[in-house]
Amino acid sequence: KEPIMTRSRSILFVCVGLLFSYGLAASGTVFAQSSPAEELTRVLPDDVLGFVATSGGESLKADFEKSIIGRIWNDPAVKTFGKSLEQSLLPKLQEEMNKPDAAETIDQVINYAKLALSRPIAIGAARKAGGEGPPVFGFAILNAGDRKAEIVSALDKLESFADEGDIVDVTVGSVKMRGPKDADDVPLYWGWVGDYLVVAVNDSEGLALKYLSAPRTATPQYLATVPGTDDAVVVHYDIQSITGIVTALAQSQGSPVPVEMVMTVLKQLGLSNIRAITARAGFAGPDVVSNSLVEMPAPRTGLFASLKPIDIRAFDMVDAGAMNASAVNCDLGAVYDTVLGVIKTAAGEDFAEVEQGIAAVESQLKFKIRDGLLESLSGEMVFYSLPSGVSTQSPMGGFVLIAGLKDAKLWQETFTAIGEFAAAKSGGMVQVSSQEQGGRTVHTWAIMPLAMAQIMPTWTVVADKVVIGSSPVICTRAIEQIDSASTSIRSTEGFKTATAELPSNLISLRYSDSKLQFTQLMTALQQFWPMAAMMAANADLKLPMILPNLSHIAQDMGPSCQYSWFDDRGLRSRYRGSGIEPSLGAVAGGAIGAGVLMPALARARQQARYAVSMSHMKQIGLVLMMYADENEGKLPERIEQAHDYYNDSKILDSPLKPGGFDGPSYIYVKGHSLSVESAARQIVVYENPEYLPEEINVLFLDGHVEKMKRDRFIETLEATYKQLGREMPEIKFTLEQLALLQDMQSQDSLPRLLLWAEVDKLAPQLHNRGFHALGPFLTWWSQVQVVVLPIENLRSCAGK
Repeated sequence: KEPIMTRSRSILFVCVGLLFSYGLAASGTVFAQSSPAEELTRVLPDDVLGFVATSGGESLKADFEKSIIGRIWNDPAVKTFGKSLEQSLLPKLQEEMNKPDAAETIDQVINYAKLALSRPIAIGAARKAGGEGPPVFGFAILNAGDRKAEIVSALDKLESFADEGDIVDVTVGSVKMRGPKDADDVPLYWGWVGDYLVVAVNDSEGLALKYLSAPRTATPQYLATVPGTDDAVVVHYDIQSITGIVTALAQSQGSPVPVEMVMTVLKQLGLSNIRAITARAGFAGPDVVSNSLVEMPAPRTGLFASLKPIDIRAFDMVDAGAMNASAVNCDLGAVYDTVLGVIKTAAGEDFAEVEQGIAAVESQLKFKIRDGLLESLSGEMVFYSLPSGVSTQSPMGGFVLIAGLKDAKLWQETFTAIGEFAAAKSGGMVQVSSQEQGGRTVHTWAIMPLAMAQIMPTWTVVADKVVIGSSPVICTRAIEQIDSASTSIRSTEGFKTATAELPSNLISLRYSDSKLQFTQLMTALQQFWPMAAMMAANADLKLPMILPNLSHIAQDMGPSCQYSWFDDRGLRSRYRGSGIEPSLGAVAGGAIGAGVLMPALARARQQARYAVSMSHMKQIGLVLMMYADENEGKLPERIEQAHDYYNDSKILDSPLKPGGFDGPSYIYVKGHSLSVESAARQIVVYENPEYLPEEINVLFLDGHVEKMKRDRFIETLEATYKQLGREMPEIKFTLEQLALLQDMQSQDSLPRLLLWAEVDKLAPQLHNRGFHALGPFLTWWSQVQVVVLPIENLRSCAGK
């Protein structure tokens, strides 16, 4: 709900983190006026549509090392941890890519990136007039400075990877450059003008070279409108020019969506007034500082018109022990009207169906969306989160949302209807209760999955506000904070320091206790990481089991503050703080990604094993054919009888076979004759289904191999045995230890407790059958002797 540029700051910080994750090198350089990135804008081509630039690691090194992010990156424990990850991941990547020199190639790419990012560089696009092809060209300009010789050498090395004659000299304007021999459709060139390395795409006229020999005398005016420090990152987009080009292209190429409709929609949303977006981020002592401007003239319309000024006194309602707190004032009813107006424009005559659909939903829910829920809210909202350990009654912490009300009675009627609907439709998974406390009615929603995580949303009305807490205890604590007017976060030294220079017309404000937030995250990660490492181990990735201890750096973290406001030029945003908030988001995203990636890696490895097994079966097919050729067309009684025809007995073992499984990898169907007409439909060898979940590798009599689903495999095998005149043997698809899981398909949908004594029998088999994420989860929880698993997870396993 915060303005767009407040959120976009996270992207800038991630960019900053990426720049320095490459270990940008060399000495610090002091610049008195313009930063190297700002100076680089003097040589950018005309009509730039957008670019991203950095001052480079050499200039930023000294400031970066003083910052909290720099201290974390340069911490010896972090470097050791990173080295351990590299030593584990690179060999695995090399193995998966099946390229012996993969690690060397990756190392070269990283070194080239370090070299490039050590110097000021800008990458962007600009408009060009006339000519064939798109009216846009791309460029990258790097000021090599005293690193030119190194970069020339690296560029020569890159060119050497191409075949001889594929890269030639090309003339761009009057300048000799290098480029691919055949690049007529999309011209591409690279080369040097003085100390500047330039790469350009779709620029046959050499527009990117115009100012390299004679830079402009001044930097662009748009940079002067946004304060900057050392410009770790500078971003600029000319939105109006970009929109004009996209509109012209859509009209010329006959876009299926009317351009006029698109422009109308942008106008309704208030986006057509945006002229440009400029943002600058850098370092100031231990902090990261970011400033941005979305240029738009007044009056603001559409979504931007729904943003109203906030009252800083709203933070008086925030607990002094809060980890972070945000305030915004947004007219949600106006947002709804704007979005519905856009839908009406896009839907045209079909909008009547949209209205009917909304009416049907409201009838079922028994409340009005616009004239009920949204109409009851005034728009002022405060959100804050409490850390774990803040209360003995709520050891996991929690969160609070306080929203202003225009009509408290309407809110209560609407939200009560929502609760009743949820309870009625949930099949018992949602339970709603109400009780009187201190003259107020407190409503609690117990939602089964959330309740297991100690989250039970609780709400009540306090005067002209609704208070929503993550649990009854947290809600009660929030009510007491409002009623007592006791010490709030606004009276803490951290808040006072971070908000000392705020503009008067704020539309959003977020305050964070970076030290507390970082400590909470690291504590959570320390608990999660061993399980993640075990999950990785089951995907054959050996990760360090212990995360670095960064408490000595956390002690020096100050508060962080980010806020937005309107002025005569547009929407401005500013952030100052340790910069860890976006990093925390990246780490959290990484944790989620790890949860997704590990099973994905397991699946990928499983598919690779299937492919190797199929290769083994093809070799077995060749062995059988060679045996038959030398034995009057007869196939052997057993595969092992053809041992003279294969050099390596490993082809008889499948990589899919679990380590503890005693049976054969491949089942041979004897008695075939090569003269049968339906050889392409007759199974001669199939992989043992006893350890395969759903798909079985099958070798046919004509030598081809397929991966078949269970039902089709059974059908084809039955036909094969019918052709042979024999009864098909019993096929076992599951291990006996999984019978418990299969039986549970008929159970109810409530979570179930399994004694570890039972689960312990299943975990190794689950792992062997490809459930690499679940196996270590069970192993990890074996420490507490009891495992809690949703029945749906067990059903999924049973189905496989």
